[in-house]
Amino acid sequence: MGETGFARFDADERLVWANAAFADRFAVAGDATLGGLLGSLLGSAAMADLRHGRPTTRGLPDGGAVTFALGAGGPGADGSDEWLLTAVDAVASGAPSAHEPWAQIGSVLDCLSQGVMAFDRELRLVAWNRRVLELLSIDPAFPRYAQPYETVVRHIAEQGGYGDGNVDDLVAQRLDYIRKASWPFYNERVRPDGVIIETVTLSLPEGGFVTTYTDITRRKLAERELASSRELLELAIRAAREGISQWDLPGGEVWFSPQWWGLLGYSEAEMDNSRRRWEELLHPEDRDAALEMVEELASGRRMESRQLQRFQHRCGQTVFLETRVLAVAGGDGRIFRIVGSHTDVTESVHAAEAVRAAKEEAERALQDLKDAQVQLIQAEKMAALGALVAGVTHEINTPVGIALTGASLLAEKTRALRHLFEAGTLRRGDFADYIDIADEATQLMLLNVERATRLIQSFKQIAVDQASEERRVFEVNHYIHEVLRSLGMRIRRSGHSVVVDCPEDLTLDSYPGVFSQILTNFVINSLLHAYDPGVRGRLTVTVRVVGGEVELVYADDGRGISADLHGKVFEPFFTTSRDRGGSGLGLNIVYTLVTRTLRGRLLLDSAPGAGTAFTLRFPRVTPAEPLPL
Repeated sequence: MGETGFARFDADERLVWANAAFADRFAVAGDATLGGLLGSLLGSAAMADLRHGRPTTRGLPDGGAVTFALGAGGPGADGSDEWLLTAVDAVASGAPSAHEPWAQIGSVLDCLSQGVMAFDRELRLVAWNRRVLELLSIDPAFPRYAQPYETVVRHIAEQGGYGDGNVDDLVAQRLDYIRKASWPFYNERVRPDGVIIETVTLSLPEGGFVTTYTDITRRKLAERELASSRELLELAIRAAREGISQWDLPGGEVWFSPQWWGLLGYSEAEMDNSRRRWEELLHPEDRDAALEMVEELASGRRMESRQLQRFQHRCGQTVFLETRVLAVAGGDGRIFRIVGSHTDVTESVHAAEAVRAAKEEAERALQDLKDAQVQLIQAEKMAALGALVAGVTHEINTPVGIALTGASLLAEKTRALRHLFEAGTLRRGDFADYIDIADEATQLMLLNVERATRLIQSFKQIAVDQASEERRVFEVNHYIHEVLRSLGMRIRRSGHSVVVDCPEDLTLDSYPGVFSQILTNFVINSLLHAYDPGVRGRLTVTVRVVGGEVELVYADDGRGISADLHGKVFEPFFTTSRDRGGSGLGLNIVYTLVTRTLRGRLLLDSAPGAGTAFTLRFPRVTPAEPLPL
């Protein structure tokens, strides 16, 4: 039995690993324990040392040796460096072994993912594995048992394992370093191809040392990527002014990131990550809703939520944070953590409030404008009504005056006849003259009184229409003449002529008062703006039925309107003749009445020196409800 046996037991002294030499020597089973196998071989003192974590090696009577280690794993697990140290030391210290000690543990070391190389007290190579040859770029045919450390180092330097530089200088540095090193020591080296190797060197009890070599390139890359990702995340959070929070439900611990505290004006030294402080800073009116959200997430009724929460800033003002939270479930499906992000949206909230206030102010201003527009329309109606009264006065004065003259003449002749009769001097000729005068005067009075009556009835209807806005069926042609008759005094005084071209039988089911006001405003607009003083013109009103709609064209042959003013003539208060009494409301009221009340369209066609024409198109039967002004 010339080989060395190796075995490792866990913390409960149960066998977890053994090599073939150990298994053959002790015929171990799967449930073998340290006490049952080795108690008699080691003795109570050695067993005590082993149970205190000290690996132990013992020679066997029939040759060979056994090495024991008590821990939690086998070769390659945590703590394997000490296990290897003891195993290699058993060979290097001259324990009973075969002719070649390296062959006794070579198969074990080759199973490791780490590279291993050991030197005795004379700095001679006593153990290595294939992995160390790969990591250090050593020729597999180069290493030999008891090879000097300097020779091994020189070979590695010549292969470029220590980087660029003079080989002799590199070898001298390594020899000086190993002689002066304090054990244990750790180091990292980077191969020319970028592979990063971590070395751990431990001293052997009997002199010499053992070094493990681990390729940590992937681990370092992962660490760098993790650090870079963490830095990127922190920078992104800072750039976005995002605060992060975490609520540990089992422990009840609350954590808020420094950025969260920064949003409220606090430094890292003033952070107080506690639920009590969070509730203090939270606006009292938002506290119940926030706690209810936490309860819903903790119970699993919701997995994510969002709230706009108000917090008190360090300086006293209110900060609006948009809070978005997620519930995190464990492997058992229970919620154990709540993670949240918090964004300062104070400026957005204030901007939205300003927009809302501006909107409300604009709506109030619009309503005031509509009210003013209604009042202006009513005022214009009253002005038109005043013009109607003036027209009535002038038109009725003539027939009434003639009737009054006839009545005065008849009264005078009657008194004269009575005087002759009472004096007894009445002659047949006097009575005949009286009869003739009375008949003529009576006919004249009746004719003019009837004319006055017709005028009064016509003016009365127009006045009622304008004042009441009553809807009814009316004849368009007749109504146009009545409106023009009410404006007759102003038209005749200006010297203009009016021509009406309208079907006799055309009727409308609409608002005659609106129709009257539109036509009145057109005529007055022409009288004020279309002609220079002393110029006589012609006004035309043409009505047709086109495509089921009524088309009314009002035109004059006056000075016209330049193209740059076409877009302004319907605007309120725009006028070019304010010095002659223009208010700038006439055409604006016309446009409003046509589009809102009659549900029609209004077009302007005009050019300087070519007159002006307004074309109205509207339905014969106006819809039941007019649009609001």
